[in-house]
Amino acid sequence: MSVDNIENDPETRNMIDYVDDTSEKGRISYVLTKWRKALYNINKKYSNPRLKMTPLVKVSLLALRLYLIMLVIILSYKFYTMVM
Repeated sequence: MSVDNIENDPETRNMIDYVDDTSEKGRISYVLTKWRKALYNINKKYSNPRLKMTPLVKVSLLALRLYLIMLVIILSYKFYTMVM
């Protein structure tokens, strides 16, 4: 790859911008932007479910979700009461 191709490559251009921006705020915003783009791409890819679920499966998953939320609440309460 020639030097011209390296400078025109989008990934290399991002790395050059990252290296040139030496401020702490610039590095943090660069990393957060990359994470946001990655999460957006993942969410876009899996936005439509590929499997069909029966109503029983949906109810079971809802029950599990509620159970886990209750466990987190109970653990948080227990931690709070032990610390205070």
